[in-house]
This record gives sequence, structure tokens and C-alpha cells, in this order.
Amino acid sequence: MAADHEPHKVVATEIDHVPSKDSVGIRAIEANPAGAQLAAVTEVYKPSMTSKGMRKLWAVCFVGYFISTMNGFDGSLMGSVNAMEEYQKTFNLDGAGASTGVIFIIYSLGSVAAFPFCGMLADGLGRRKCIAIGCFIVLVGTAIQAPSNTRSQFMGGRFVLGFGAAIAQAAGPVYIVELAHPAFRGFQAGMYNNFWWLGNILAAWTTYGCNKNIQSSWAWRIPTTAQAFLPGLVFLTILFLPESPRWLIAQDRHEEAIAIFAKYHADGNREDPIVTLQVGEIIEQIQANDQEHRWWDFRELFSSRATCYRSMMVICMAFFGQWSGNTIVSYFLPAMIENGGITDTSTQLLITAINPIFSMIAAVAGASLLDKLGRRVMLLGGLMGALGCYIAVTAFSARSADNPNLVYGLIVFIYLFGVFFAGGWTPLQVLYPVECLENHTRARGAGMKFLFLNIASMTNTYGISVGIKAIGWKLYLVFVGWLCVEIVVVYFFFVETAGKTLEELSEIFEAKNPVKKSLEKVKFQVGTSGKVLSSENDGAA
Repeated sequence: MAADHEPHKVVATEIDHVPSKDSVGIRAIEANPAGAQLAAVTEVYKPSMTSKGMRKLWAVCFVGYFISTMNGFDGSLMGSVNAMEEYQKTFNLDGAGASTGVIFIIYSLGSVAAFPFCGMLADGLGRRKCIAIGCFIVLVGTAIQAPSNTRSQFMGGRFVLGFGAAIAQAAGPVYIVELAHPAFRGFQAGMYNNFWWLGNILAAWTTYGCNKNIQSSWAWRIPTTAQAFLPGLVFLTILFLPESPRWLIAQDRHEEAIAIFAKYHADGNREDPIVTLQVGEIIEQIQANDQEHRWWDFRELFSSRATCYRSMMVICMAFFGQWSGNTIVSYFLPAMIENGGITDTSTQLLITAINPIFSMIAAVAGASLLDKLGRRVMLLGGLMGALGCYIAVTAFSARSADNPNLVYGLIVFIYLFGVFFAGGWTPLQVLYPVECLENHTRARGAGMKFLFLNIASMTNTYGISVGIKAIGWKLYLVFVGWLCVEIVVVYFFFVETAGKTLEELSEIFEAKNPVKKSLEKVKFQVGTSGKVLSSENDGAA
């Protein structure tokens, strides 16, 4: 392992002592020292989320958000078609057990196989081209999967789907986070993963309608064909959108990057402080890491104490995002409801279709609070709410065999679990790990995140498929215990990333105690030009 490099100070922590032109109109702010300059600029210039440039940026982001629908669509799709009699007849399945588990996890196996290519494509060709390649592969996978009459062809299509989805989804959040306005990054980039629920909703209602009205294999073939719609839309439009300015600066294409920052963050003003702040910090961070970066060299993700800490955040989010009990609700909700006493397939699918609507509303509300409450509050609140709901789900499931009316309480708490988890975790499952990575390792780190996410998903999905058939509701006790572990880890080890530019987070991770450093607040004086003039520590920041 390489030795730690000397910690560098980014622009945001440099304190200018009072220049005469700023001596009038001084105002006070309280901010984390690492994000002091960003806080100063936003305090003075007060960027608007609805300015002309931001409206254009929102339009770009919405195309990027559709990338996130892929996994959400697949999760709801497979859980729903797995309950269909026509699907089970076509592939000789019974809805649970090892065979069903293998069909579910083959998608994740494809995603794991794509891992080595994610960083290579995103860093070598750019974020947009990487996304386009991934979406095209998804279209190919759909073309193999939808017309299947054999289990092997269906599984082959799902493998290709997972391969393409991983490539697109490794670059997608990186693209959105690197384009997002730093003052609104929590909401703007947090919305990316909320579209997971849009995919989930579209799949749930498509399968519900098809199952109710079609009495042939088209009941499941139409939904599996629809899986290509949104990736196809992204494929057709992504290359007409701006490239990540951070990737452009890394390629020495500074003027293009400045033009993009100016157009989308400052209504065309290249001299706007929010533009000069970001460009200066990006260039400084690149110069501080002035060495050859090889796409295949993942040792950079573990080359120092700071990078190891960053990678720990990424890996924890990958596992926690899959092992918090949410996968069983996504893939196996019909089976949970059946265990509770509701056996009618149409009713199971209707309950499944309603659930993601509440979850998406909660996820949007959660994203809107990220910049106000911070990441840690949302993560911990989501986990504690989810824990309470899982305890209730376990209790209702255990008693529903004796009292069938308890199944309605079970459904209520399944829905509430989705609200808590989606509100606290859905916006951050992708945003937080991407924030924790440096510019030169972000694409590889995002690929690593999806590698571990899919390893977690495979073990989880297969284990649930076997476990729910073998021990029923007792499986839920495992998630009750694990949620307690997650709460402890998040509280003691997860840093606060809100209120800092991506580059300013270097100071947090290089600190002796990153969590304490990320939560520190200091009072600063800010001049009318948006510069930090002094702090209560006066030079100690």
C-alpha cells in the first residue's frame, strides 16, 4: 500500500483577511470549515433552483434519472411475473425455491461481470458514451429475454440485461453528481435514485394490467419487452447532452468545462463565483494528484488512509442498500403477502403495484430535505423507521395464520417500511458513495460500488428465495438484527457530506477523525464579494 500523501488545503478553507472593498456589508455565517467558501458564495449570491440555467440543468438531469429506472423495473417485474401462472407454466417454475432464485440473481451476475469495464469506459470515453453503450446492451438483452420459450434463453437475456445496466448505472450517478449545482446537489443528485421507484411503478402496473386482461404468455412477455423503453430513450438522447465538466477538465479541456458550468450553474456568466470556485478546486485537486491514473488499477481506491475510508463508505452503502430488508419487499412482496394469507394472484399484484407509489412520494420528499437536514440524519432516521416497521411485520406475520385479519396490519407496515426506507435511503444509495469518491477515482469507485451491490444482491436474493420457502416469517428476524448493526455503523463512521463541494470533501477524509471533522461548525465573516474574511478561530479553519 502506498504511503499517505501530504494533505492538501483546498480553496474553500483559505481565509482572506479583510480587504477594504469588503469592509462594508460584512455578514456572519456558520458552516463547516471545509465548506466555508461554498457557504459564503451561496450566502451572498443566493443561487436559484429555478433560474434559466438551472431549468436547463434540470432537463438534462431528468434524462439521466431514467438510467436509474432499470433496476427498479427489474425488481418489480420479476417479483410480479413470478406470481403469474402463465410465466410459471412457460418455464416450469413454482414461484419460489432455488430455480426461481437463480433466475432472479442471473441479472446481478451479469452486473458483476461488467465491473472491469465500468471504469475503463467512463474514464476513457467519457460519462455519456459509457451510458450510451450500457443502454444499447440493455436493448440487446431485452431482445433476447422477451421472446424466450426456454429457461436458458430467458436467463441469457437477463445476464445481458444486467451487464448493460451495470455499465450505464455506474456512469449515470457519476454524470449527475458531477453536473449538479453544489448548492442543490443533495436534492438534484438525490433525485437520481428516486427514479428507481418510477421503474418499479411502471413494471408493477404493467404486469398487473397484463395479468388481469391477457390469458396467454403475452401477459409476461409485454412487461419484459417494456423493460427496454426508458433505456432506449436514454440511448437516443444522451449524446446530445453536455459532458461532465469534471471529466473534461481531467482531459485538459478546460474551456469546454467552464462553458458548461457557466451555462447551467450561472446563466452563462463565466466569471460567476460559483463557476470560478468549482473550476479552481477541480484543477487544484487534479494537480494535487498529478500522477498517471490507469483505469484498471483499483489500488488507488485503497492507496492511503483517506482513500480507504472513502472506499469503506462506498462498500458499506452497497451492502446496506441491499441488506436492509428492502430486497425482500421488492422481489418477494407477493410471497410475503401469500404467507400472510392472501392467495389471489390479482390481489397480490394490486398490493404490489400500490406500494411503490407511496415509496416514491417519500423518496422525493426525502431528497428535498437532504441539503437542509444533512445526509446522516436522513440515513439514521430511515434505518430506525425501517427497524420499527420490520419488528411489526415480523409480529403480524407470525400471528396471521391464527387471525387472518392481521394480514391487513402486515400490509400497512410493509407500506410504512417502504416510506421510511425510501425517504431516508433511496436518494442516498447512489448519491452518497459517489460524493465520497475523488474525481480521478469516481468512475472506478462507482463501478466498485455496483460490484459489491450486486454481490450483496445475489446472496440476498438467492438466500431470500430459499429462506422464505423454508422458514417463512422467521426470515424477517435476520433483518431486524442486521438493521441494528447498520444503525451503529452509520452513527459512528458515516461522515456528513452536505454543504461542501465534491473537492472540499478531501479535507474531511484527510482529517484524523473524519466524522467529527464533517460535523464541525465554525462562525465566519463574509464580505460582499462572497469571500470568507475571517473565522472565530481566525486562521485555524
